Amino acid sequence: MTALRMATLNAAECFRLYDRGGLGPGLRADIVLAEDVKDFKVNRVYVGGKLCAENGRSIGNKLPGNPLPGNLFQKSDDRSLRSSFNVKEFSVGKLALPLRSDRAWVIDVKPGSIVTGKGKVSVKRDSSGFFVHDPNLGIAKIAVVERHRGTGNVGVGLIRGYGIRTGAVAISVAHDSHNIIVIGVNDADMAFAVERLITIGGGAVLIKDGKVLEEMPLPLGGIMSDQSGEWVDAKLKALDKKAIGELGVSPEMEPLMTLCFMSLPVIPELKITDMGLFDVGAFKFIPLEAD
Repeated sequence: MTALRMATLNAAECFRLYDRGGLGPGLRADIVLAEDVKDFKVNRVYVGGKLCAENGRSIGNKLPGNPLPGNLFQKSDDRSLRSSFNVKEFSVGKLALPLRSDRAWVIDVKPGSIVTGKGKVSVKRDSSGFFVHDPNLGIAKIAVVERHRGTGNVGVGLIRGYGIRTGAVAISVAHDSHNIIVIGVNDADMAFAVERLITIGGGAVLIKDGKVLEEMPLPLGGIMSDQSGEWVDAKLKALDKKAIGELGVSPEMEPLMTLCFMSLPVIPELKITDMGLFDVGAFKFIPLEAD
Protein backbone atom coordinates (compact mmCIF):
# COMPACT_ATOMS: atom_id res chain seq x y z
CA MET A 1 0.00 0.00 0.00
CA THR A 2 2.91 2.33 0.66
CA ALA A 3 4.23 1.71 -2.85
CA LEU A 4 0.81 2.42 -4.36
CA ARG A 5 0.47 5.61 -2.37
CA MET A 6 3.93 6.76 -3.47
CA ALA A 7 3.05 6.13 -7.14
CA THR A 8 -0.30 7.91 -6.98
CA LEU A 9 -1.22 10.37 -4.24
CA ASN A 10 2.32 11.27 -3.13
CA ALA A 11 3.49 11.84 -6.71
CA ALA A 12 0.48 14.05 -7.49
CA GLU A 13 0.98 16.11 -4.35
CA CYS A 14 4.70 16.49 -5.05
CA PHE A 15 3.99 18.01 -8.46
CA ARG A 16 1.01 20.00 -7.12
CA LEU A 17 -1.45 18.12 -9.30
CA TYR A 18 -4.20 18.49 -6.76
CA ASP A 19 -6.96 17.31 -9.11
CA ARG A 20 -5.66 13.74 -9.29
CA GLY A 21 -3.76 11.03 -7.43
CA GLY A 22 -6.69 9.75 -5.38
CA LEU A 23 -10.40 9.01 -5.43
CA GLY A 24 -12.81 11.69 -4.24
CA PRO A 25 -15.49 14.23 -5.25
CA GLY A 26 -14.20 16.68 -7.84
CA LEU A 27 -11.03 14.74 -8.67
CA ARG A 28 -10.18 13.38 -12.12
CA ALA A 29 -11.49 9.86 -12.48
CA ASP A 30 -8.17 8.30 -13.47
CA ILE A 31 -8.75 4.81 -12.12
CA VAL A 32 -7.07 1.43 -12.37
CA LEU A 33 -9.15 -1.60 -11.40
CA ALA A 34 -7.05 -4.57 -10.30
CA GLU A 35 -8.00 -7.96 -8.93
CA ASP A 36 -5.81 -7.51 -5.84
CA VAL A 37 -2.86 -5.48 -4.58
CA LYS A 38 -0.46 -8.43 -4.46
CA ASP A 39 -0.24 -9.62 -8.06
CA PHE A 40 -1.89 -6.42 -9.36
CA LYS A 41 -3.45 -7.97 -12.43
CA VAL A 42 -5.23 -5.03 -14.08
CA ASN A 43 -8.76 -5.52 -15.41
CA ARG A 44 -9.70 -2.04 -16.54
CA VAL A 45 -8.19 1.44 -16.85
CA TYR A 46 -10.19 4.66 -16.91
CA VAL A 47 -8.83 8.06 -17.93
CA GLY A 48 -11.01 10.97 -16.94
CA GLY A 49 -13.84 8.53 -16.33
CA LYS A 50 -13.63 7.01 -19.81
CA LEU A 51 -12.67 3.36 -20.30
CA CYS A 52 -9.41 3.18 -22.31
CA ALA A 53 -8.14 -0.35 -21.58
CA GLU A 54 -9.76 -3.63 -20.63
CA ASN A 55 -8.32 -7.09 -20.00
CA GLY A 56 -4.89 -6.13 -21.26
CA ARG A 57 -5.97 -4.45 -24.48
CA SER A 58 -6.26 -0.79 -25.41
CA ILE A 59 -9.60 0.75 -26.35
CA GLY A 60 -9.56 3.81 -28.63
CA ASN A 61 -11.91 6.04 -26.67
CA LYS A 62 -11.62 9.80 -26.85
CA LEU A 63 -10.10 11.34 -23.81
CA PRO A 64 -12.18 13.89 -21.93
CA GLY A 65 -11.05 17.30 -20.90
CA ASN A 66 -7.41 18.04 -21.21
CA PRO A 67 -4.75 15.51 -20.84
CA LEU A 68 -4.47 14.86 -24.60
CA PRO A 69 -6.56 16.21 -27.44
CA GLY A 70 -8.56 13.99 -29.78
CA ASN A 71 -8.25 10.25 -29.84
CA LEU A 72 -5.79 8.61 -27.47
CA PHE A 73 -4.58 6.35 -30.26
CA GLN A 74 -4.66 8.87 -33.10
CA LYS A 75 -1.49 8.94 -35.17
CA SER A 76 0.52 12.05 -34.35
CA ASP A 77 3.23 13.84 -36.30
CA ASP A 78 6.41 12.18 -35.06
CA ARG A 79 8.78 13.28 -37.84
CA SER A 80 10.86 15.41 -35.48
CA LEU A 81 11.65 12.31 -33.38
CA ARG A 82 12.90 10.21 -36.27
CA SER A 83 16.34 10.17 -37.91
CA SER A 84 17.91 11.07 -34.58
CA PHE A 85 21.22 9.31 -35.15
CA ASN A 86 24.30 11.44 -35.69
CA VAL A 87 27.17 8.95 -35.69
CA LYS A 88 30.41 10.25 -37.15
CA GLU A 89 33.01 8.19 -38.97
CA PHE A 90 32.23 4.87 -37.32
CA SER A 91 34.16 1.86 -38.59
CA VAL A 92 35.11 -1.59 -37.41
CA GLY A 93 38.58 -0.25 -36.65
CA LYS A 94 37.19 1.81 -33.77
CA LEU A 95 36.36 -1.41 -31.95
CA ALA A 96 39.99 -2.55 -31.84
CA LEU A 97 41.29 -2.82 -28.28
CA PRO A 98 45.04 -2.24 -27.89
CA LEU A 99 46.46 -3.14 -24.48
CA ARG A 100 49.88 -2.44 -23.02
CA SER A 101 49.56 -5.35 -20.60
CA ASP A 102 48.07 -8.83 -20.37
CA ARG A 103 46.32 -7.76 -17.16
CA ALA A 104 43.13 -5.76 -17.63
CA TRP A 105 40.12 -4.47 -15.72
CA VAL A 106 36.83 -6.13 -16.56
CA ILE A 107 33.21 -5.26 -15.84
CA ASP A 108 31.78 -8.15 -13.85
CA VAL A 109 28.02 -8.44 -14.35
CA LYS A 110 25.80 -9.97 -11.68
CA PRO A 111 22.54 -11.85 -12.36
CA GLY A 112 19.47 -9.83 -11.46
CA SER A 113 21.43 -6.68 -10.70
CA ILE A 114 22.59 -3.52 -12.45
CA VAL A 115 25.42 -3.19 -9.93
CA THR A 116 28.66 -4.52 -11.40
CA GLY A 117 31.95 -5.67 -9.97
CA LYS A 118 35.49 -4.51 -10.72
CA GLY A 119 37.41 -7.55 -11.86
CA LYS A 120 41.03 -8.08 -12.83
CA VAL A 121 41.81 -10.68 -15.46
CA SER A 122 44.61 -12.01 -17.64
CA VAL A 123 43.74 -11.70 -21.32
CA LYS A 124 45.21 -12.77 -24.62
CA ARG A 125 46.84 -10.31 -27.02
CA ASP A 126 48.11 -10.70 -30.56
CA SER A 127 51.61 -9.81 -31.70
CA SER A 128 50.58 -6.16 -32.04
CA GLY A 129 49.13 -5.99 -28.52
CA PHE A 130 45.44 -6.09 -29.47
CA PHE A 131 42.93 -7.97 -27.35
CA VAL A 132 42.03 -11.41 -28.72
CA HIS A 133 38.83 -13.14 -27.66
CA ASP A 134 39.34 -16.44 -25.83
CA PRO A 135 36.11 -18.46 -25.43
CA ASN A 136 37.57 -20.25 -22.41
CA LEU A 137 37.77 -17.02 -20.38
CA GLY A 138 34.12 -15.98 -20.72
CA ILE A 139 35.14 -12.41 -21.48
CA ALA A 140 33.50 -10.37 -24.25
CA LYS A 141 34.19 -6.96 -25.71
CA ILE A 142 31.77 -4.13 -24.98
CA ALA A 143 31.63 -0.72 -26.65
CA VAL A 144 29.63 2.50 -26.49
CA VAL A 145 29.23 4.56 -29.67
CA GLU A 146 28.23 8.22 -29.28
CA ARG A 147 25.17 8.90 -31.46
CA HIS A 148 23.89 12.41 -30.70
CA ARG A 149 26.51 15.07 -31.43
CA GLY A 150 28.72 13.45 -34.04
CA THR A 151 31.79 13.41 -31.80
CA GLY A 152 33.06 10.13 -33.22
CA ASN A 153 33.68 8.86 -29.68
CA VAL A 154 33.77 5.10 -29.17
CA GLY A 155 34.61 3.69 -25.75
CA VAL A 156 35.74 0.06 -25.66
CA GLY A 157 36.12 -2.25 -22.67
CA LEU A 158 35.77 -5.81 -21.43
CA ILE A 159 32.87 -7.55 -19.68
CA ARG A 160 32.60 -10.90 -17.90
CA GLY A 161 29.58 -12.96 -16.89
CA TYR A 162 27.21 -11.96 -19.70
CA GLY A 163 27.82 -15.33 -21.31
CA ILE A 164 27.70 -14.49 -25.01
CA ARG A 165 29.63 -17.08 -27.03
CA THR A 166 29.02 -15.96 -30.61
CA GLY A 167 27.81 -12.91 -32.55
CA ALA A 168 26.83 -9.57 -31.07
CA VAL A 169 23.99 -7.75 -29.33
CA ALA A 170 23.41 -4.01 -29.72
CA ILE A 171 20.81 -1.61 -28.35
CA SER A 172 20.25 2.15 -28.44
CA VAL A 173 18.42 2.23 -25.11
CA ALA A 174 21.48 2.76 -22.91
CA HIS A 175 20.94 4.77 -19.77
CA ASP A 176 21.36 7.65 -19.25
CA SER A 177 22.73 9.11 -22.48
CA HIS A 178 21.14 6.49 -24.74
CA ASN A 179 24.12 6.05 -26.98
CA ILE A 180 24.61 2.78 -28.85
CA ILE A 181 25.93 -0.01 -26.65
CA VAL A 182 27.15 -3.24 -28.21
CA ILE A 183 28.62 -6.46 -26.86
CA GLY A 184 30.13 -9.31 -28.82
CA VAL A 185 32.93 -11.76 -29.42
CA ASN A 186 34.16 -10.48 -32.78
CA ASP A 187 34.56 -6.98 -34.19
CA ALA A 188 32.87 -7.72 -37.53
CA ASP A 189 29.54 -8.73 -35.96
CA MET A 190 29.76 -5.89 -33.44
CA ALA A 191 30.33 -3.33 -36.18
CA PHE A 192 27.49 -4.75 -38.26
CA ALA A 193 25.20 -4.53 -35.23
CA VAL A 194 26.03 -0.85 -34.79
CA GLU A 195 25.53 -0.12 -38.49
CA ARG A 196 22.23 -2.00 -38.51
CA LEU A 197 20.94 0.06 -35.58
CA ILE A 198 21.81 3.24 -37.44
CA THR A 199 20.00 1.95 -40.54
CA ILE A 200 16.76 1.11 -38.72
CA GLY A 201 16.81 4.28 -36.63
CA GLY A 202 17.57 2.62 -33.31
CA GLY A 203 16.29 -0.29 -31.32
CA ALA A 204 17.83 -3.66 -30.55
CA VAL A 205 19.53 -6.16 -32.85
CA LEU A 206 21.08 -9.60 -32.62
CA ILE A 207 23.79 -10.45 -35.14
CA LYS A 208 25.34 -13.82 -35.88
CA ASP A 209 27.89 -14.55 -38.61
CA GLY A 210 27.21 -11.26 -40.38
CA LYS A 211 23.44 -11.74 -40.52
CA VAL A 212 20.51 -10.28 -38.59
CA LEU A 213 19.21 -12.93 -36.23
CA GLU A 214 16.45 -10.76 -34.73
CA GLU A 215 15.72 -7.05 -34.40
CA MET A 216 13.27 -4.61 -32.88
CA PRO A 217 13.28 -1.12 -34.45
CA LEU A 218 12.71 1.79 -32.06
CA PRO A 219 12.52 4.67 -34.55
CA LEU A 220 11.25 7.35 -32.17
CA GLY A 221 14.43 8.84 -30.78
CA GLY A 222 16.02 5.42 -30.85
CA ILE A 223 14.24 4.52 -27.61
CA MET A 224 10.52 4.19 -28.42
CA SER A 225 8.43 2.08 -30.78
CA ASP A 226 5.65 3.26 -33.08
CA GLN A 227 3.99 -0.16 -32.85
CA SER A 228 1.54 -1.63 -30.36
CA GLY A 229 2.46 -2.81 -26.90
CA GLU A 230 1.62 -6.35 -27.96
CA TRP A 231 4.07 -6.12 -30.87
CA VAL A 232 6.84 -4.83 -28.59
CA ASP A 233 6.15 -7.59 -26.07
CA ALA A 234 6.44 -10.27 -28.76
CA LYS A 235 9.66 -8.75 -30.10
CA LEU A 236 11.26 -8.56 -26.65
CA LYS A 237 10.44 -12.20 -26.00
CA ALA A 238 11.89 -13.23 -29.37
CA LEU A 239 15.06 -11.21 -28.76
CA ASP A 240 15.58 -12.69 -25.30
CA LYS A 241 14.93 -16.23 -26.51
CA LYS A 242 17.40 -16.03 -29.40
CA ALA A 243 20.03 -14.13 -27.39
CA ILE A 244 20.08 -16.98 -24.88
CA GLY A 245 19.40 -19.89 -27.24
CA GLU A 246 21.51 -18.92 -30.25
CA LEU A 247 24.12 -16.43 -29.02
CA GLY A 248 24.77 -18.14 -25.72
CA VAL A 249 23.90 -15.27 -23.38
CA SER A 250 23.59 -16.63 -19.84
CA PRO A 251 20.00 -17.64 -18.98
CA GLU A 252 20.55 -15.91 -15.64
CA MET A 253 20.76 -12.59 -17.49
CA GLU A 254 18.11 -10.33 -18.93
CA PRO A 255 19.95 -9.93 -22.27
CA LEU A 256 18.73 -6.42 -23.15
CA MET A 257 17.97 -4.99 -19.73
CA THR A 258 21.42 -5.95 -18.43
CA LEU A 259 23.15 -4.42 -21.42
CA CYS A 260 21.32 -1.09 -21.38
CA PHE A 261 22.53 -0.37 -17.82
CA MET A 262 26.22 -1.06 -18.47
CA SER A 263 26.74 2.55 -19.62
CA LEU A 264 25.18 4.22 -16.55
CA PRO A 265 28.21 5.73 -14.78
CA VAL A 266 26.57 6.45 -11.43
CA ILE A 267 25.97 2.84 -10.34
CA PRO A 268 28.97 0.91 -8.95
CA GLU A 269 31.35 -0.42 -9.72
CA LEU A 270 32.67 -0.31 -13.27
CA LYS A 271 30.76 1.06 -16.26
CA ILE A 272 31.60 1.97 -19.87
CA THR A 273 30.75 5.21 -21.68
CA ASP A 274 31.74 6.64 -25.06
CA MET A 275 34.67 8.26 -23.19
CA GLY A 276 35.99 4.96 -21.85
CA LEU A 277 35.98 2.82 -18.70
CA PHE A 278 34.58 4.57 -15.62
CA ASP A 279 35.30 3.64 -12.01
CA VAL A 280 32.21 4.80 -10.10
CA GLY A 281 33.82 4.41 -6.66
CA ALA A 282 36.78 6.58 -7.59
CA PHE A 283 34.48 8.65 -9.84
CA LYS A 284 36.99 8.88 -12.65
CA PHE A 285 37.91 7.27 -15.94
CA ILE A 286 40.58 4.61 -15.62
CA PRO A 287 42.84 2.84 -18.13
CA LEU A 288 41.90 -0.65 -19.22
CA GLU A 289 45.26 -2.02 -18.10
CA ALA A 290 45.23 -3.27 -14.51
CA ASP A 291 48.99 -3.06 -13.97
